[in-house]
Amino acid sequence: MNDDELKARFRAFRDPGDDPGMLAAALLVAACDRPEFEAAWVEAELAAMTAAAAGYVAGHAHPRAQVEGLCFYLKDVVGLHGDPERYYERNNSYIDCVLESRCGIPITLGVVYAEVGQRLGLNCEGVNFPGHFLIRARVNEVAATQLLIDPFAGQVISHADCQAFLQQMQGEAQTLGPQHLQSASSQEVLVRMLNNLKQLAFAQGDYLGLIRHSQWIQEADPRLLLEHRDRALAYEQIQDWASAIIEWEMLAGSMTDGEPRRTLLARVAELERKSSSGRIVH
Repeated sequence: MNDDELKARFRAFRDPGDDPGMLAAALLVAACDRPEFEAAWVEAELAAMTAAAAGYVAGHAHPRAQVEGLCFYLKDVVGLHGDPERYYERNNSYIDCVLESRCGIPITLGVVYAEVGQRLGLNCEGVNFPGHFLIRARVNEVAATQLLIDPFAGQVISHADCQAFLQQMQGEAQTLGPQHLQSASSQEVLVRMLNNLKQLAFAQGDYLGLIRHSQWIQEADPRLLLEHRDRALAYEQIQDWASAIIEWEMLAGSMTDGEPRRTLLARVAELERKSSSGRIVH
């Protein structure tokens, strides 16, 4: 898949009226870094899981038992699990690697839970919980049967568990609210997965990788203007002054006149001097 084809696939996530789905997001993330990626194997593995999981879900009449049956199958039979010791490994963001190793991070594991559950009639969706992606299963339209799944732990969790997660990640003063349990569109899933890879690239000093993932993030959602800042800083790290200037200028162009914009333009002028002379001229 060439860059033009990749760009077209990322841009397909911009239309809120035509949601490609969480699986499509995960497949695209797996493909954008690795030309050798084969989506057909993932599809076959998910189909086999769905067929095997049917008895664990459909065999129960009660909605909670159906969701717990899905969790039991994926965690205890298949062996899907979160591994905190390898949490930040790159392969944990690639759905094919997660299906092969049975190990991943909440968002990639969540895609598997949601996809298998959805195919079995559980009406699953992603939940943009801060720092820990969740899955919501709506067995029917009754509010009481909207259950939250923590795919990292492989179990149904309560709002009290979510409150504990929130305080653990953001401090004891935090209180769980509806804003923490908002549904995640496939565009948001795609951006969140790419941002994980971008942050990993930064931690490893892989500035070209950071730039690449930042570009894909903005192809998927051009409203994320601070990606220009992140790419500009990365270009500065590898001393690509011309590219850094372009990114700073694009960010400045999105801002109204004021001190922040003037500060950016001063930075552009400084880099232009550095680019032409090889050193900063004061």
